[in-house]
Amino acid sequence: MEYQVKIYGKKEDLPPLNDVKFFHYVSSFDWNQNISFYRPMMLIVFCDEKPIASMFALIMRINRLMYGSVFKRCYISQQPSFYEENVNKIEIFNLLISSLVKEVENKVFFIEYRNLNDAVFGYKGFRENGFYSAKWINVRNSLQRKRKIWDQLSSTRKNQVNKARRKGVVVEELTSHDKLREIYKLIDKSRNWKMSKKFPPYQYFENFFNCYVSLGKGKILISRYNEKIIGGIILGFEQKTVYVLYFWGKEKRYKTYYPTVFTIFSAMEIAEKEGYEFFDFMDSGYLNINAGKPRFLLQFGGKPKSTRRWYRFNWRLLNFFAKKIYD
Repeated sequence: MEYQVKIYGKKEDLPPLNDVKFFHYVSSFDWNQNISFYRPMMLIVFCDEKPIASMFALIMRINRLMYGSVFKRCYISQQPSFYEENVNKIEIFNLLISSLVKEVENKVFFIEYRNLNDAVFGYKGFRENGFYSAKWINVRNSLQRKRKIWDQLSSTRKNQVNKARRKGVVVEELTSHDKLREIYKLIDKSRNWKMSKKFPPYQYFENFFNCYVSLGKGKILISRYNEKIIGGIILGFEQKTVYVLYFWGKEKRYKTYYPTVFTIFSAMEIAEKEGYEFFDFMDSGYLNINAGKPRFLLQFGGKPKSTRRWYRFNWRLLNFFAKKIYD
């Protein structure tokens, strides 16, 4: 078979594509629209003029006042969308990665590929294109076991959920823009972001509400106590899987109300009742289940799975030393 890759920078130029993988939906363009320092693109593989795979990539300028490739990064999440099952996925992925590197090599300083959920997927394509990897953990909960979500919780988490309920904490779904700005500020101040990468702009969250929540592709759940928002979680939907995009809680002021624990459990319970099969926290941390975020999430009954994040510096010397250190 002869494959051809085309790269699109605008949603209106795309051919008709089905929604297969959450981070590669056509609506990813809508999610990232009207943000001056974001540049989205979709790479599509054609065979006989028929789309057989697609991959969404986002170029971000990390400094809004500075220009040039040294201030730009390219991010990709999740395995690409494949529209045919009887194709060589390894070959197609290799072609997508090669085309991406060729397209952005002189436009960005750094490429990062995350949330693959599989430690070996794409290994050949990444290696041949100069990527190096870091080992990560993916935490995923099965919602269709014989044991219900409540029975999968650790005893500590059960006690915390019960305490929150007794104190009057409730979870509700956000259905209007009214509290969106307040929620955005709460996430920005959350301790989960203290050591993380640059926080997305408000427009990014407003786009998600308009283009995903309003169309049933996502949900924003918030925890309340005495009419005050003390926690929340943002979810994305893909067929039978729920992806956790962000979660947060006001842990200092409302520590004894366990807003993060209660919110996550409530979201899992809702997903279970709605018939979803998996609740995916995605890449949850470095390969150490006894520390930090992975340890916290595993107490909700999920299973750890080793995965990788792949990186590539477009400065050859820097990439050479990075590969020596990490590989």
